[in-house]
Amino acid sequence: MTDQATTTCTLITASCTTGWLDWIHAELWFCGDGLLRRSVGLRGTIKHGGVSGPKPTVDPENRPVQTFGLDEIGAIVGADRKNRWIPWDEMSTAAITRGALDHTLHLELRDGSSLKFMWLRMDGGYDELREALAQKLGSRFSP
Repeated sequence: MTDQATTTCTLITASCTTGWLDWIHAELWFCGDGLLRRSVGLRGTIKHGGVSGPKPTVDPENRPVQTFGLDEIGAIVGADRKNRWIPWDEMSTAAITRGALDHTLHLELRDGSSLKFMWLRMDGGYDELREALAQKLGSRFSP
């Protein structure tokens, strides 16, 4: 992306965590140029639990779409240490799994590090993300 560039993103979930010990939810956005994880904070996480237990954090039939600029993405990443921007070309491999309670995306990055993003199964997004990752990453993606 250039300084004036923008990327259009679709919200996969607002219940994204980085593992079982990470209880603070974040949004996971699938963008034209990469993946964006943006924390919703403790207050947002509590709202997702509701009085009667967890509920979907997105409408799977009407996922929000938003355009982000490079400066905005930089500010998002700088606002919280667990916020992440991962361009497609930084991903060595990606794999996605469907669990009983959650979906999990495993990423290996070109710098040798790895990331895990988990989200509530009730938010859906598995099929959409699987198709998009296959298109963006080709042989680097394992469905």
